[in-house]
Amino acid sequence: MRILVASALLAFSSLPMMTFVHADNCFALSGTNKSDISANDKPTTLKIRIADCAEGAILEVKGRYELFDPISHLILDSGFFGKRAAIIADGSGICWGDRLPSIHQIRIVPVNNETTTLVNGIEYRGCLDVYNLNGQIAIINEIDIESYLKSTLSSQVPLQSEERLLEAIAVIARTNAYYLAQRNPQAHWHVTAEEAKYFGHGMALQNIAIDRAIENTRHIVMTYRSHPFASTWTEDSAGRTANYSHIFRKQVLTPSGVSAPLAARERPKHTWTTSIAGNELAKAFGFNKLTAIHPYLDQESEKVYAVQLTDGIISKNVDFFALQQFLGAEKLRSNDFAVSIKDDKVIFKGWGKGHGVGLCLYSAHIMAEKGTSVGKILSHFYPQVEMKKIRSLSQNE
Repeated sequence: MRILVASALLAFSSLPMMTFVHADNCFALSGTNKSDISANDKPTTLKIRIADCAEGAILEVKGRYELFDPISHLILDSGFFGKRAAIIADGSGICWGDRLPSIHQIRIVPVNNETTTLVNGIEYRGCLDVYNLNGQIAIINEIDIESYLKSTLSSQVPLQSEERLLEAIAVIARTNAYYLAQRNPQAHWHVTAEEAKYFGHGMALQNIAIDRAIENTRHIVMTYRSHPFASTWTEDSAGRTANYSHIFRKQVLTPSGVSAPLAARERPKHTWTTSIAGNELAKAFGFNKLTAIHPYLDQESEKVYAVQLTDGIISKNVDFFALQQFLGAEKLRSNDFAVSIKDDKVIFKGWGKGHGVGLCLYSAHIMAEKGTSVGKILSHFYPQVEMKKIRSLSQNE
């Protein structure tokens, strides 16, 4: 196992192992205790909303499980061979094959590693929380972060990436997951499946290299001013990265952007141009015509976080991500661009690819190929951060 930050790993290598029967995120204690055992000490988990405002769902548990009332933490039911039935909500409570009167939320806890749950045919690991919200169903999957990473990273990272780069990405993704989990620890859910690009365990692409990178960096998290922070990566920064809060326009504390000399050197080669009819862009955002478009720039990175559209009388601000969604990511490739109007055409000339925040994959790939350590790659793109090996958020308090 490669050592990312020697001091961090040495400091935590002597941590005692927890005596739990591992059931993915639940870490259920063995024994006869009939309270909700998944609520005991466990590693950090992420609560992902996989269904919301649904009329119902087909819910199947494959394997041993226990069913709890999350309010009283008392057991409601259990099964050795699983269960498959429609789950619905009504005025009296929740019905999962059998009616549970006066019970408006339930928690399904897998008893061992072999147990999985299917919701409308999609397989999940970990616990499920089901809520009756005014006669409609909301379903939350709670899964340990290491398993969550293995279920999501395969579809988000470039294929055939260098090992050090994959390990850096694993640390970044884990840091962001810890940030989401700590942002509101008591929340019913932390993120939606769509936002997390999470499609369950069974839908995950199997990638041995990514699994190895996650295992090699297991529980290693970056902290900024003692806390995990919102972290991500971009494909090609074209020479400089931006602060997360400046581009995503969120009041969060994150490291500042940095220069990326390797990407800057290739900036002229990574130029792109796209255009759209002015009346088409105007119509999309509620104008009859478009007379001007003005970009709003982050002063530090000169990346575009929004544009102002005007018809000469009325103006409207459109953030970069909404503009990119309309034009398409293959046309508006990055937020590093200049824009002009000529002959009723709006012309964008830009550089690089992506939102320009966090790790620059183009630069980091070259650094990894040259043998730069994972720790140095991360410390370059995330200045003033510390590496910690954190099993649960309580360790970081």
